[in-house]
Amino acid sequence: MKLNNIRVFIGCIALIACGTTKNKATATLDEKVSNHKHTLELIPLPKQITNEETWEFQADISDDFNYTYEATNSLTTFGQNKWKNFYHAAWDGPGVTYWKYDKISVDGNDLIIKTDRWNSEKESNPVSKRGVKMNMPNSGISTGCIASTKPVQYPVFIESKVSVTNLALASDVWLLSPDATQEIDIIECYGGKDPGNAYFAEFIHVSIHSFIRKPFTDYQPRDKGSWLKKEGVKSWGEYCDVNGERKYVTMGVYWKSPVHFEHYMDGELMRVLYDKSVATKINGVWEYGYPTMTNGKLDVSNGKQKITQTGTSSEYDFNMLEKANKMSTVSIVDPYEYQGGKGFTKAMDIIINVEAQDWHAKAGRMPRDSDLKDPTKNNDMKVDWIRVFKPKS
Repeated sequence: MKLNNIRVFIGCIALIACGTTKNKATATLDEKVSNHKHTLELIPLPKQITNEETWEFQADISDDFNYTYEATNSLTTFGQNKWKNFYHAAWDGPGVTYWKYDKISVDGNDLIIKTDRWNSEKESNPVSKRGVKMNMPNSGISTGCIASTKPVQYPVFIESKVSVTNLALASDVWLLSPDATQEIDIIECYGGKDPGNAYFAEFIHVSIHSFIRKPFTDYQPRDKGSWLKKEGVKSWGEYCDVNGERKYVTMGVYWKSPVHFEHYMDGELMRVLYDKSVATKINGVWEYGYPTMTNGKLDVSNGKQKITQTGTSSEYDFNMLEKANKMSTVSIVDPYEYQGGKGFTKAMDIIINVEAQDWHAKAGRMPRDSDLKDPTKNNDMKVDWIRVFKPKS
């Protein structure tokens, strides 16, 4: 997306925020904006949140990626010091992931995260201190990660326009507290359907995580509603590649309070976690319910976290969610109180990356050399923009 300051009559513009193919040869509609406003601020916010609040654009942490940043083999900041080209700590990635500084660049339109096979003999920086991960040297993935230099904290709305990689890897935009005990996943998408990843490639995963670091313990809602589908999409990796042109999906989260989270896809509200209840739009129908416990453990049904359904509706209805919340005795946010019953209160950094996670590696759902070397596949993760808003007080 280019943000040229073109003088136009605003009333004649249709701003298109998501689900579009990027065409660098022809100016898109959302490029044609008044020279008095910044395009990221002008792109319409989801109606759900504009009906509730008046919003203030946070220019100091939002980014259109309409500049160039060349890949480098050293740790640096870029984008007017908004980002560093690595994770927010020393860790170099989960599973068989090896994050490298030189996998990050900006081409004047997008943030680009490249991916290749990890090679211990020709390893760029940072050199892995752990050596071979998971005892799987032939499955290692060298890819990239960036982290914001400024944190965000509720109440805040964060939205990003993303084109996921068409590899069996996770393309991610997420938030994490510096002590790694609280996490919010805006998009986690395993886009490539090969090898053996066709089921996961249909979904975008949205979630929150409550952690204890020692001994490591992880809670996240594991009900079926945490995996979002879009009609007509069989593989997000293929969806994001249209005849050689990249296509994008816009994902957002409204972190409204320590116990209230709203997840959006292409401007549409899709899932709400609220204290002791949850609502998700599934196959066009809103389902409301709450979790339960037996003998101190969350109940499970058909391999998923059990949600006792209290009602359905065609349109989102907070009153129905609140009704489910009053019936519930178990938190959907932090049922084991790893955060002391306070919910998610800590400031968090924004992180954008690609990952080769351990559970996929163990199952053999990792890119083959032929996938990584295929010039016809969209093997790079691209981010057109990311923007942040706070409610006006």
